[in-house]
Amino acid sequence: MTTFVSDLPGIYSAAQAGKAQRKAQRFARPLVRLWDGNWVLRGVCGAEISADFHWTLNDTGVGILVLPYDYYLAQWAMDIYGDDPRTGRTTQNIHITVDKDGARWDGRLEKAVLRTDDQGVTTVELSFLHSYEELKHIICWSNPFLVDAVQFPREFMLAGPSIWVLKTALMMNLLRLQGSSWAVPSDPMDSSQWGNLDMSQWPIVIKPTTYAADNLVSVWTIFGSRFKNWHDCAAGTLQTAELMVQTRRWLQGDPLPWPGANLRSGCLVVDIVDKSGFTAGQTSQRHDVWSGLAPMWETYQKNADGKFYDQVALPLPDPNAPDLYKKPGYLGTLPTNPWVVYRQNDHCGIQTSQFIVQPSNAVQVVTGGHSAPGVNEAISSAVQFVGFLLGGILGEAPYIGPILSAVTEGAFEVINTIVMALFTDTLLAWQSHYDSDRAAASGWSHYFEHFETSADRAYTLGALLSMGEGMWKTRTHHTHKLTVANGQPYLIGDAGQGHFFLGDRVGSTVKGMPAGKIYVDQVTELELAWSRNASPQWQITLGTDKDHDMPFAQSMRVMADIVDEIMSLAVQM
Repeated sequence: MTTFVSDLPGIYSAAQAGKAQRKAQRFARPLVRLWDGNWVLRGVCGAEISADFHWTLNDTGVGILVLPYDYYLAQWAMDIYGDDPRTGRTTQNIHITVDKDGARWDGRLEKAVLRTDDQGVTTVELSFLHSYEELKHIICWSNPFLVDAVQFPREFMLAGPSIWVLKTALMMNLLRLQGSSWAVPSDPMDSSQWGNLDMSQWPIVIKPTTYAADNLVSVWTIFGSRFKNWHDCAAGTLQTAELMVQTRRWLQGDPLPWPGANLRSGCLVVDIVDKSGFTAGQTSQRHDVWSGLAPMWETYQKNADGKFYDQVALPLPDPNAPDLYKKPGYLGTLPTNPWVVYRQNDHCGIQTSQFIVQPSNAVQVVTGGHSAPGVNEAISSAVQFVGFLLGGILGEAPYIGPILSAVTEGAFEVINTIVMALFTDTLLAWQSHYDSDRAAASGWSHYFEHFETSADRAYTLGALLSMGEGMWKTRTHHTHKLTVANGQPYLIGDAGQGHFFLGDRVGSTVKGMPAGKIYVDQVTELELAWSRNASPQWQITLGTDKDHDMPFAQSMRVMADIVDEIMSLAVQM
């Protein structure tokens, strides 16, 4: 093709236009949207003070969004308990999408921090975890098609091309979590075989990749799991085969992730791709192998099923004064009705404050690893009893009876060894608890499972306590921390010389939270300082940013260990 001089201005203009377009795109603002737990859009963010979002290969990235405290999306995000009717907060979970240059960062709120610095500037810092975190809350059961009490074989194993194996293992456990009765076809990753499989309400789906299509793409691997989360099980294969997990929320208006997909807006689509070309030229001569295919301070209430206690924060109205508080000259505070309330305004002694709210995590807790006391022993005894009966019957045979009896006894010793190897810790070895209240409060999109390791034997007192600890660790909670000056307006002192001291419960309003709400925390730190140029001054800290263990957990753990040991001794005897 010949280019004439007359064409050069047009070519130059097109190049300049393309350059200007790329520059404009490079400096264009990202599209930041906040969604509730049901992936209903709550607003497009346009007032952020700062933002920082990280993508991490095959792991969870972190995103930070800092907003003015009086921005409507900040007020909505901080209203975790739905106390303020103006925000319309109905679910505890909050999601975010950040779109820029064709990429999308999406994730779920980990915590929200309402902070006032020493200059009086108040901001809300929202910390998000990337949607890859979902894969750390999906446990790959030994047999995803059986209940937790019966898990045979001991370990889930699958061999084949890496992408197909990892996707199939994840798909099997998503079927378990969704309670689907779908008949698994010969290739679960072939969408043409899905038939009547309805995934329209699934919060997580897998983009299909057939066995035949992957057999020439990725190296072979063996996937094994015994109640480990999918991320941990897949890490080695992902690194060896140089694969990348892609997670992206599908929103209404986006192209379908695959032809014929019927998804709900907000569904997380998981794909595994090979961007390295590491596996070019691999042979396809393989076979697939399946194996088993009133106060505001924290109170505690039972869940709907009455099994476990969870932390519940209730609104605290401005307290009515008990008679003791009406006594002239009284100094002190009552733990049943703490009256000291710092109100965050220009006339109060609050110097700095920090208020952190954290939504609940997983909705199901799994624990165990070993069968309940007596189960393995019962299996072994049953095999030996059958051998004893059969040996006794054969022993009555004339002439050859003793020989048959001896042979039978030896054979059953071998059989007992094989049976115990196959069935040990497969019956009543795992236990799970699903919290329907938490699932409803979190919204349609939430983390699925949390594995609690504090107990390794199911259906024992220790296992019940372990599940309770798991529910406690993943609960909704808040922490409140502030420093105040002495005498503004309350006196700090002990032994009747002050209104409160270390360990007393003190309330405060929080700038940026729903008006009229008081949050009560314990005084956890006191500081007395002075110098030649400054008179003695007290400073206090309310609350802590450290998460506490479940109440009575340590004492109950000792009791549970004693009871479990007694049960084990009884079985062995």
